Amino acid sequence: MSPIGTASPTSPVAVLRQRRGVTALDDNQLTLLREAFQTVQALSDDRGYQYHAGLHGLPLPKYCNVAHGQPTFLAWHRAYLYNFELALRDQVPDVTLPWWDWRTVRDVPEAYAAPQSPDGADNPLYSVHINDLAIEQAKTDKDDRFDHVLANYPDTLRAPGQPGAPALPTTAEIEALLDEPQFLDFQTQLEDKHGDVHVWVGGHMSDIPFAAYDPIFWAHHSMIDRVWRLWQLRHTQTALPDWLLHSPLPPFKQTVADVLTVTNLGYDYAVTTARDPGRQA
Repeated sequence: MSPIGTASPTSPVAVLRQRRGVTALDDNQLTLLREAFQTVQALSDDRGYQYHAGLHGLPLPKYCNVAHGQPTFLAWHRAYLYNFELALRDQVPDVTLPWWDWRTVRDVPEAYAAPQSPDGADNPLYSVHINDLAIEQAKTDKDDRFDHVLANYPDTLRAPGQPGAPALPTTAEIEALLDEPQFLDFQTQLEDKHGDVHVWVGGHMSDIPFAAYDPIFWAHHSMIDRVWRLWQLRHTQTALPDWLLHSPLPPFKQTVADVLTVTNLGYDYAVTTARDPGRQA
């Protein structure tokens, strides 16, 4: 069954899981994460990695077009992470998506940068083969915003920190952003920082049609989601406009209102790290 389901905007779930910083995962947690990614990468139906990664860009339709540069940017990606995490947990029940804190971890984390796992097997967090349909559609796409040369490389690759790439966001920059009182202004600025990380990582992460195939995408966006959570904790009295709350988040069944409260979705970021954004958990 596809995990693209519903979530209540008001009813907390019975089990609350903590998402952790990737550098704080113990050996067992990292093993479970690799196992979950490897298992979903082997599935060829709507439970599998290719299906979920493809929702962001190619193959068509590009659902991220309803999110990038739009008022639903943060909510759409929260729903995206939530549904993918459910798919992982269908295979490995205790797994959660970790976050990459690029403010303090100023390179691709070792868990994602190592080609092999400690047992010598291919590391499923390092690179993923992209399906033939997405590659073929990229080759014929006329949108010149995208680097179509990447369609010649069907296995995801990275080129972090190349000359001319933007710098990774800093703690001071994110702290200033968290002080922004208006949600839409905060979101616009955070989306810009988010884009800087995509470009800094380079390779397929810098190309929207392919970005979600790179496993580091999920750790990056978990950090973006965490920053939103931090902003929500700091601005508890700030309400989103009604017109935005009722906005749908296709292809997911949730609306913006359904994903506002992460605890109702069954997860959170550790309270200590929520209060101190420079710390890992």
